[in-house]
Amino acid sequence: MVKVEVVMDERAYIARHMLNLKLIKFSWALFFILIGVSWILESLHKISNTEKWALIYAGSGVILLLLNMLRVAWKLDASKFTIGLGALGLIFGVAKYYALPDFSIWAAVALIIGVFMLFEVMRK
Repeated sequence: MVKVEVVMDERAYIARHMLNLKLIKFSWALFFILIGVSWILESLHKISNTEKWALIYAGSGVILLLLNMLRVAWKLDASKFTIGLGALGLIFGVAKYYALPDFSIWAAVALIIGVFMLFEVMRK
């Protein structure tokens, strides 16, 4: 039996790297737009301070999840850390928006770690 190894040429490697950098810059641009819009809405008294932070947390989470969805769609390596951070931001933002009084960030972290472990077991 012959084992064949496919090696990516240098041009394809650089192109994938540049695409990943564009996705990261796109995510940062969306983040700064999110921050600016939330501050403007608060200064116009359209949303409260709590709603502003809920929007920032949930929006940041969505941006990180979107970044990794685009990476998967274009067959780039997705980051488990930013997926977890995005899910945590989304959960925390929703909890803050609905003003859940006894919401524990550590419970959300444990939940996300457990879900990742479950997916790893089911994938193999």
